[in-house]
Amino acid sequence: MGAQADVIRACALSLNTHRATNLVGEMGTGKTTIATAAATLAGFERVLVLVPPHLVRKWQREVKATVPSANAVIVRTISDMERVRHAGGWPLFVILSREQAKLSYRWKSAVAARHVVAGSAAARDEQGEVAALTCCPACFAPVVDDEGLPVEEADLGRKKHTCEHCHGPLWQADCRGPRRYPLADYIARHMPGYFDLLLIDEQHEYKARGSAQGLAAGTLAEACKAVLTLTGTLMGGYSSTLFYLLWRFSPAVREEFGYGDESKWVSRYGIVERISPKSGKDDAYEDGRSSRRRGYRTRVVEKPGVSPAVLFHLIGNTAFLRLADVASGLPEYVEEVRLVGLATSESPDEPSQAGYYQQLASQLEAAVHEALAKGSKRLLGAYLQSLLAYADACTKGEQVIDPGSGDVIAAVPPLPEGRRHPKEQALLDLVEDEKREGRRVLVYVTHTASRDITSRLESVLQEAGHRVANLKADTVPPERREDWVAQRVKAGLDVLLVHPRLVQTGLDLVDFPTIVWQEVEYSVYTMRQASRRSWRIGQRRPVRVVYLAYRGTLQAQALGLVARKLKASLAVEGELSDDGLSNFGDDGEDLLMALARSLTEQVAASDESLEGLFAGIRESDRRREVVLDGDESAFSGVDASTRKAPPSRAAHHALSQGSSSVLPEPAEVVRFKEIDATGQQLRLF
Repeated sequence: MGAQADVIRACALSLNTHRATNLVGEMGTGKTTIATAAATLAGFERVLVLVPPHLVRKWQREVKATVPSANAVIVRTISDMERVRHAGGWPLFVILSREQAKLSYRWKSAVAARHVVAGSAAARDEQGEVAALTCCPACFAPVVDDEGLPVEEADLGRKKHTCEHCHGPLWQADCRGPRRYPLADYIARHMPGYFDLLLIDEQHEYKARGSAQGLAAGTLAEACKAVLTLTGTLMGGYSSTLFYLLWRFSPAVREEFGYGDESKWVSRYGIVERISPKSGKDDAYEDGRSSRRRGYRTRVVEKPGVSPAVLFHLIGNTAFLRLADVASGLPEYVEEVRLVGLATSESPDEPSQAGYYQQLASQLEAAVHEALAKGSKRLLGAYLQSLLAYADACTKGEQVIDPGSGDVIAAVPPLPEGRRHPKEQALLDLVEDEKREGRRVLVYVTHTASRDITSRLESVLQEAGHRVANLKADTVPPERREDWVAQRVKAGLDVLLVHPRLVQTGLDLVDFPTIVWQEVEYSVYTMRQASRRSWRIGQRRPVRVVYLAYRGTLQAQALGLVARKLKASLAVEGELSDDGLSNFGDDGEDLLMALARSLTEQVAASDESLEGLFAGIRESDRRREVVLDGDESAFSGVDASTRKAPPSRAAHHALSQGSSSVLPEPAEVVRFKEIDATGQQLRLF
């Protein structure tokens, strides 16, 4: 459909030219179909597909639908992998879950205890008991650290060690654990070069330096002749999120950077901030005890943003695809914010949701202020999670304990179970409205462990006569989730409750045209992926995404912060903006600091500001689509300084001739600046 054929040809050409190729396609563009067709068009006969566990069956189904002559095989064990060697049918697609690729047997320390000879000076310890040395089980040499001190057996259980004398392992397999072997290591050792192509789905999930799945993917990349990676969100706003992705799968990056050169990469392509406190006098925090030495605190922090120069590592072997390029006739996609007020009581002495929230917030703010004044951030996590969750889980109460001292720093009692709270009522009203229109509702809940509210929401909805299903990670295996949801839909499901991370990748949930974020998710990767689960090819009804939050609470502030990051596109996907999409990162660390700063700013989010931010996201998408379509009339009344310059004729000619040099002549370069209301430059085209 649409530009899919162009991207298939582009990927096939790149696979025959480069060892690594990347496909960055917006959610719903059909990356599975494109990758399968490109691998076949490029002439690869044996393809290894590394996918998340819940997408194994979907990949097998779509490979057979795209290439009917292909043999699509799912492997889970070494025996399955050995049978692949003798499998018939070409091309052969071997589909491997990343869990089977990375998971190994459990290990434990393996040492021998040698008692010191009786009568020697070291024969007894301070308590007078006979001492024993931890020794290598092969050569019986004592196991000591760099300073010659004996290593405790507990320390040997944290990391695999080898003997300094005989180089034998000081660890062994734990027979009490699962009996398995990582298939990534097996392929690298016993089948190197067997597969012509490694196809990696959801590439962004392998970005961490030390993650087991990232290491497994890198091992498989070395064992295969070529690599094709797929993702909908390549970069997380920081340049470091790109480094290990490109290092593992791009030989050109490995030629210039070593495995430990992340800081070198960040200094070249990222933004680094060095922070030193300054109070107007000497800022030394430490004086030398026996010298004039002084210590100064300087923090080095990577800031959001990326240099445009990083595109030269991508542009030659990366295909970019937007949903508008594939299916221009998709139904409308609308995002809206609904802020509701906390429940109050008529009497000030009567317990209420608003009263307890303010009490909890004031107690936590005082404790956090005191800890920050002492230079400690230990309470920020508790502050964030407690205030984000309490308003929704007020029937459970809340007690916050200082992790350092163990003291209770804030506590409020639970509210009665029988009350229906404002956001619950807002959800119920929305579900009833959607049900009258024949629309199913998908509800995202982020707290599903100690502060789990899914059971209460399920009860509230069922009491109102709605058919509800609650999808949990520990009740439905990943590979069965698609079938599980389909069966519930067939049985007449009205509402599906689920954590967004369980369905954020791969699943097509077109049966749920209405999506409700009951709680805030501040991972931009997750929010961007999960919000598009039902707006994709095959959707025939308008898609509505609703964000619910309590007005005047930390929920509203967090939603506003994330919305401002969602307003801009990823820099590596064509938007060179200072306001990167994932400015607050995948782990929420910078969001945490921003919310902590709001303690002193007391910023209140309003309906108008939040709705304007989310409306700006859609407006930005619409304008980019207009630029791609070349419809200048759509910009009537818009200042010329905010328009994006169209590609030059030289660039169009180079593209049509298949040239990799698509930059226009210097005389044809046209630059435009986009300036905000304060005069700050936002973008330079």
